[in-house]
Amino acid sequence: MQVQKHSEGKFSEDGFLGQMLKIRQPHDGHRSGHEAVLLAASVNGENQQKVCDLGAGAGVVGLCILARLPTAQLVGVEIDPDLRRLAQENAEANGFAARARFIAGDVTGPFSALGLDANSFDHVVVNPPFYQSDKVAPVRDASRARAHQTDAAGLQSWVRCACALSAANGLVSFIHRAEALDDVLAAMRGRLGALQVQPVAPRPGAAAHRVLVQGRRDARTPMTLLPPIVLQDEVGQPSAEAEAVLRHGAALAFARTGG
Repeated sequence: MQVQKHSEGKFSEDGFLGQMLKIRQPHDGHRSGHEAVLLAASVNGENQQKVCDLGAGAGVVGLCILARLPTAQLVGVEIDPDLRRLAQENAEANGFAARARFIAGDVTGPFSALGLDANSFDHVVVNPPFYQSDKVAPVRDASRARAHQTDAAGLQSWVRCACALSAANGLVSFIHRAEALDDVLAAMRGRLGALQVQPVAPRPGAAAHRVLVQGRRDARTPMTLLPPIVLQDEVGQPSAEAEAVLRHGAALAFARTGG
């Protein structure tokens, strides 16, 4: 979970994975929290992995992956050049400069413009904009708008890019709003198989408000709906399962079972 430690000008320094990571984030614009840690927990494995993080922001998802998996290698893609620079600085500050590289690029643009090799990553993780720009109020802050809003074709573009980067039999994991699950599955249909859906609920008995969806290239097995992870217990305290993932770096269910 995110715990703010102190502020410095336009930035705050926030702790993740039980303060294992200290990451600077801008006060204004997009800021990562527990959703980023949940997405990072979709990646697991003892063998060396090449992981690509699309929509990297200040680097929280990717750096949480590197903190959990000591042999993983990371490339993060972020459209905002200032955030890309901040993500690289965060990698260096946390001792991951040798395993992390962040590049500036538009996931929804021509694939060739990213300068990355196709089908070269074992796992691609994606935190796309959650809202369609023509269905929500405009956002004044340009960085926040890019992080949270996309056009009608946006989700398809993010899935297409993730699949182009994924190696044969590689994994792709998305996090999104629960009400967008149908759109996510539609975008993945025909591109990914062996889909697993991990609902995230805020408290016992509440409807899921987020979903993580993981699929595998070249797989054809049916979809699996996993039990929800519940973030708080009946008295509003962090649940044991959420604490294991958010504070102690445990993997989510589909990562523990190999995808």
